[in-house]
Amino acid sequence: MKTRLLLILLSLLSITANAQELLKIRKISFSGNSAISGSKLKEEINIEASSKFNERFFDKEADLYTLPLYEENLNRIRYAYQKEGFLNISFNDPIVKVTRKNKVKLTFKINEGEPIKVSSILFTIDSVVKTKELLSKKTQRKLKLQSQLKVNKRFRDEWFYEDKNFIGEEFNNMGYAYAQVKHKMAVDTSLNTADINWLIDSGKDCYFGPIMVQGNERVKTKRVMKQVRFKEGDAWSKYEIDETQKQIYNIGMFRVASIKTLISDEKPDTLPTLIVLKEAPRWISRFGVGYGREDKFRVFADIQYLGFPTRTGRSSLYAKHSGLEPYNFQYKFTQPAVILPFNSIIVNPFIMKQHEPSYQIERTGVNLTFLQHFSEQFNTSVNFYIEEVNSDSTVVEPTLTISDYSDGADSYSKSGFALGFIYFNGEPRLDPVTGFSLAFNIKRNGTFVEESIPFYRSLIEYKKYWGIKPGTTLAFKAKLGYARMVYDDGLVPVEERFYAGGSYSVRGWARSQLGPKDDAGVPTGGNSLLEGSIESRHLIAPKLVFAAFVDAGNVWHDSFGYRLDDLHYAAGVSIRFKTPIGPVGIDVAKPIFDEEKKWQLHFNIGNPF
Repeated sequence: MKTRLLLILLSLLSITANAQELLKIRKISFSGNSAISGSKLKEEINIEASSKFNERFFDKEADLYTLPLYEENLNRIRYAYQKEGFLNISFNDPIVKVTRKNKVKLTFKINEGEPIKVSSILFTIDSVVKTKELLSKKTQRKLKLQSQLKVNKRFRDEWFYEDKNFIGEEFNNMGYAYAQVKHKMAVDTSLNTADINWLIDSGKDCYFGPIMVQGNERVKTKRVMKQVRFKEGDAWSKYEIDETQKQIYNIGMFRVASIKTLISDEKPDTLPTLIVLKEAPRWISRFGVGYGREDKFRVFADIQYLGFPTRTGRSSLYAKHSGLEPYNFQYKFTQPAVILPFNSIIVNPFIMKQHEPSYQIERTGVNLTFLQHFSEQFNTSVNFYIEEVNSDSTVVEPTLTISDYSDGADSYSKSGFALGFIYFNGEPRLDPVTGFSLAFNIKRNGTFVEESIPFYRSLIEYKKYWGIKPGTTLAFKAKLGYARMVYDDGLVPVEERFYAGGSYSVRGWARSQLGPKDDAGVPTGGNSLLEGSIESRHLIAPKLVFAAFVDAGNVWHDSFGYRLDDLHYAAGVSIRFKTPIGPVGIDVAKPIFDEEKKWQLHFNIGNPF
């Protein structure tokens, strides 16, 4: 009663005040909530609090404080908690403060109560409660391990519906195309328990019927059928259909690949399958022009032709010019699904010239790469290469060891292999707010050509993303590099050394300017690299992100020369604009705790990590 009187009084004040003094909601907060964060609760309510920034620049007015608005949002909060399994939620009198400027600060006081826990889960299949007799041990184990709802654990609506879909798909994969999943649930709010009984009508066993393919012109039907994981007469399975669709897309020749099971009202047990395809354009081209602080003016062209030289192969020609690469010409032939459905072979001859702060070289060679796609998150590669390197007024002279393997002081050969993998589960992929990435690569040079320089090089990089609250992400990166010559302690070739500083490194330094230098102040690079960054990203307006960051790192001459007391640090801020291809923005950074005090400005496409 006290609460209603207070709210009615405040509502009357907001009605009787003149237009300049209406009670606008200044701030919303919550107390007593532990199961659901305040930021999540703000997503559930429909109150717009005042903000000078939003009012001035985005014309967003704050809501007026009224009793109906308050009660409506109590129901929204109650519903949010009920979805999380809290059926006994209650509310104490809110804390309502009115500022001198007639702005309301409102605090919802929440008593969450005890959540509903699952006390039992049963499966009634075709009206019979005999799970062990009707389901294999493998299926029973899968249902137990992969179901979200667990006995003695909290009940959540989201997990309930996920489990319902999961159970239905499992029966589909067992050949029951007409399976239906319903449920009975007994909830005891005094004991805070829920008993769940899944009622499954499996229907009849179903099998794949005739398989038809239409829409393909350049790619023969025989080639498409090689990607189909089932054949006529096999037990019908939604999983096999989904995997077949992925394998057809992996060929890279189709813009659309739709697989339909043809089901009629008679519900037959033999189900025809129709694969409908739409081929991608045979010619695909990309062109771009831009300017960057490091690579200056840049222009590139990438032209791809599908179905050459093999019917499912892809050929592409790539050309680029920039300050860092005066010329870069590459031909790439990609053949998908060579041995396994999700692998590819790439042949890549190239010729390029590189102008880095530490060196200027010309590289000519060829790569042979085997790619294996294990899942949406995990990929591996094996690369074999042969390369000839010619210096052109090389700033950093090759070491004596390298000159032992060259025809002269200005050329040498490289050959070997590299192994790599990357695991990335960040979402969304172009601008992740959750998940992590782990990438590793190791190279062994001096394998195929006797004159090539023998050395090892490896690099490992870890990235982690935390969504603190809507619009706020904390990102972390750590990178460790190691290289060494096989027979002595000399430096590896200049283009294989590690360098630090730049827009994707320690941003308080210009490109390659952090680390060892010669007497003339030219970066020499090194055999050891250690870097780390932490960045807080905040969405301050639609599509506009402000970030603050701290970077640390250094390069050392010797292999395993890491020294934590010799790290250099930089701090800065960034403004980025979100686009369909990822963020575009400007980073400004300055060294801290360092003799170097110069500010650095970087233009970035995409997040630095």
